[in-house]
Amino acid sequence: MSRLILPLFCLLLAACAGSDPANISVSPAANGRQSTFFIQAVRAPGHREDLEDRFDLAVRRALEAKGYRYQERSGELRVIYAVGLDSQTGIVQRPVVTGAGVMTQTQITDQEQARLALQILDEASGAVLYQAQVARQLHDPTITQQAVDDGIARLLKDFPAHAGQ
Repeated sequence: MSRLILPLFCLLLAACAGSDPANISVSPAANGRQSTFFIQAVRAPGHREDLEDRFDLAVRRALEAKGYRYQERSGELRVIYAVGLDSQTGIVQRPVVTGAGVMTQTQITDQEQARLALQILDEASGAVLYQAQVARQLHDPTITQQAVDDGIARLLKDFPAHAGQ
């Protein structure tokens, strides 16, 4: 399986750099027959290690709610991800009413862009069962655990529940 990590790492790097705001796919091979999973962060450039605990917990809660059982080091499913936050300068233009008419006011803002690349692999076959590449503008740069939980649950909503559930 270690020979697959480098290509997956490259795929996650490319996904993090992508400009598509959301790209999610579930393989027809994803059938819920596996029962256990483990989580592995891929520390690609820009990956935020400080977000790993919250992200791991959110993935764990979402998959456990679907009937899968978490295992720390190995499982039938491997969840790999890279997550990052980037500060970007943006421009906002607003109409402003003045005594002489309407003018356009231009304001430069600092914005946070969240990026996530996530895959769920069948550990036995190496097949990619689920993948998501997401880039979103953050309106509130403070990320609470509840916000991460809700986001990951929505992201994984189409991943099948464990067949035994």
